[in-house]
Amino acid sequence: MAQKEFGLSVIAIDTDKEAVERAKANGADARVMDAGMLEFPSRSFDAVMMECVFTCLDRQMEAIHEAYCMLRPGGVLIVSDVYLPEPDMERWRKDYKDAMAEFMRPRQEGDCESHDVLPSPYCQDGALVIDGLYLLLDELELETFVCEDHTEALKQWVGQAIFDYGSKEAWLEKCGDRLCCGALGKNTSYFLLLARKKDA
Repeated sequence: MAQKEFGLSVIAIDTDKEAVERAKANGADARVMDAGMLEFPSRSFDAVMMECVFTCLDRQMEAIHEAYCMLRPGGVLIVSDVYLPEPDMERWRKDYKDAMAEFMRPRQEGDCESHDVLPSPYCQDGALVIDGLYLLLDELELETFVCEDHTEALKQWVGQAIFDYGSKEAWLEKCGDRLCCGALGKNTSYFLLLARKKDA
């Protein structure tokens, strides 16, 4: 859509080979790649977009750091995802501290070969805690200039999916592993955030 409607040069990445092949079949420049280990030169892009990606990543900190490196000065990081408007902040602060301690502990032999999923410092029950994302963006000096709630769009999307498949259960069964976000519930909301990298 961005290519056709706005004339933008777009590269899409995914770790799912089948998803990449489907995107290629639709004319997209799509590549099999991990968001935490991007294979592009630094400062290659004017914008990096994570559409319902961040909450699904195993190594979220690395992905945002990689996105930062890919952005040219003045470039924009675009994140849209599910979040909790009223998280349990006491529990989240403890989880954040524990998760960061795991991230920062000295590495041991065999750690690099491990595929264990690290705890998320930024999510609670599968949905984002906005305060956690702000901490990560502030660390990189990415200036947030838009943060909007778009929960109505999420409700419309889920409603359409239920209408198309007959029930929520049928829709989830059909999606299988392709719907990696397990946080869709009555307390889940949806947001759009834009943050700008400082000019050099």
